[in-house]
Amino acid sequence: MPDREPTEGQLDSADPQADTAGQADTAGQAASAAQQTASAAQQTDPAAQQTDTAAQAALAAARARMVAALRDTRRALDPLIQDAFGRVPRHVFVPELPPATAYQDEAFVIKWDADGVPVSSSSQPAMMAIMLEQLRLGPGQRVLEIGTGTGYNAAVLAQIVGDLGHVVTVDIDPELVQRASASLAAAGYGSVEVSCGDGGYGQPAAAPFDRIIVTAGAWDIPPAWLDQLTGDGRLVLPLSIRGLQLSVALQRAGEHWESSSACRCGFVRVAGAFAGPESTVAVGPAPELFVQVADGSPADAEAVQRALAEPPFEVPAPVHVADVAELGDLDLWLTLTEPGLDRLTLFSSGPGRAPAAPLVPMGGLASEPGSADRLGIAVLMPASKGAGPPRAGRAGLPVAVSGYGPGGPALAGHLAGQALAWHQAGRPGVTDLRLTVWPAGSAKPQTTGQLEIKRPHVGIAAGWAG
Repeated sequence: MPDREPTEGQLDSADPQADTAGQADTAGQAASAAQQTASAAQQTDPAAQQTDTAAQAALAAARARMVAALRDTRRALDPLIQDAFGRVPRHVFVPELPPATAYQDEAFVIKWDADGVPVSSSSQPAMMAIMLEQLRLGPGQRVLEIGTGTGYNAAVLAQIVGDLGHVVTVDIDPELVQRASASLAAAGYGSVEVSCGDGGYGQPAAAPFDRIIVTAGAWDIPPAWLDQLTGDGRLVLPLSIRGLQLSVALQRAGEHWESSSACRCGFVRVAGAFAGPESTVAVGPAPELFVQVADGSPADAEAVQRALAEPPFEVPAPVHVADVAELGDLDLWLTLTEPGLDRLTLFSSGPGRAPAAPLVPMGGLASEPGSADRLGIAVLMPASKGAGPPRAGRAGLPVAVSGYGPGGPALAGHLAGQALAWHQAGRPGVTDLRLTVWPAGSAKPQTTGQLEIKRPHVGIAAGWAG
């Protein structure tokens, strides 16, 4: 289905060849110099002082509107989280943007690799709020953040834990560490401890932590993230499960870990020693279009491009869904219950984005992704025409499965039929999904009817009760 859930790295921003980290440093230095000049002028120019006061009031109002939107959409219900978003000046952490733009509920890419793939961004406030709610952070706690980025999330964490707490943030990119350190100091959060290193190893010198939050997509769970938590600590991370990222809150349950909540998300992936095997491949003649197959399965990029260039074969499914979020629940259920298929994600980046695939970012299931002759891609979509009567009295969006490639029609027909099985199972979704995690080499806990996934450092069971 089109990946419309909150994402960290929206892949549709500026020139991928630009040295954005350098631009950010230059912008930050220029902003600092401008502030010093304005401050001196204000001492002798009442008009300049009034202008600055009006600008600060406008930014405070923009922050207030952002907080109201997060509250009204039930992203941020904790008053501590609302207060932190209302106090931390996000515009200080993204100086390359107009100040008012910083308070839009959007992710902003701040750095790309040489191929135009985002490697760091300022997280979408809605997604930040969801993860902070999952973290259940409170005053006086010690928290470790993996993935510093701009430093904005670290500042929000510091605002919540207060003077009696402590925030440590680690990033593998020295340019981002330098940038974040300067921004945190400028915003009044210089007490945050910023470290450059591979976050997969945590920060043993500062452990233990009451909370650990990871702001990059993880394929595996390094031992340090579990070992450096207190006995009643909590880990929140975007975890890749068959190519779908889920923001998961984990707590210790004896010798293993159990999830207390999960939410669909999309983050720039973890780099370093604990990076996953997924590779990103440019698709077709447009260099801004990329494909990624879950867990490192090979993909024929040219075959994918040819398949998506043709009109799809649409198969109506015998279900309706209430909204796009429930369509996402069906997508999740199919991904976890069809282990013989591969999860494929298509996304774009750069100035000429998406001419060949207007639905990107898009995720679907694929059969034979490495075969040009047998490739099938199936994507869940709201149907363009009726999909039969609603089931169990439900009304809303009719559902269809769009098939692409030589194997697309057969795959779409199969998944459309499975949609009825999802309905008959009670329409399981992300809110009642449960994950169990245990260290590799340890005894596997009792699980029933769940998909089991082996990673180098942990085993993962994911599924629904009953």
